[in-house]
Amino acid sequence: MRVIAGSARGRPLRCLDDRRIRPTQDRVKEAVFSSLAPRLPGSIVLDLFAGSGALGIEALSRGAQGAVFVEIDRQACVLIKGNLAACGWPASPDIQVVHREAMRWLKGRTGGGYDIIFADPPYNKGFEDSLLNVLSGGELLRAGGILVLESAARQELPENRGVLYLSKSKVYGDTKISYYMI
Repeated sequence: MRVIAGSARGRPLRCLDDRRIRPTQDRVKEAVFSSLAPRLPGSIVLDLFAGSGALGIEALSRGAQGAVFVEIDRQACVLIKGNLAACGWPASPDIQVVHREAMRWLKGRTGGGYDIIFADPPYNKGFEDSLLNVLSGGELLRAGGILVLESAARQELPENRGVLYLSKSKVYGDTKISYYMI
């Protein structure tokens, strides 16, 4: 696994060797970031269920101004910090790693501030529906913001939820990427 493009292009990213983390495949990551390219410079991103931090790190490499990584696994949080440091981004107010369960961290948050939210929850555990419910009020996404939700290819997702509407979705093997916008 590596950073595909931008200032940290080609830098290797470490991932836990066990099955707790399912990294987004490079071809999927490349397709996602190609579609997001105009939105990335200066953006603030939230990487939920961050795993190795690959999505948020790719966004930083391509010009995002800041990123928050939320991950429940303590070892994965250490790994994310190591991956950030290896790419030249030490912890700062603009780049944070939060050791917390993503849904708990989200509940009660207000104030927006995120241009892009990446969410790659464990497949087939019901997180997609819960996540859409929590984000449906639009409090965490800025106007014109986008939620990039990764799910199992066969996962049925709603066209609309609150202020969110499904802009597009694409299947890559056993992975579906759904783009929800405000």
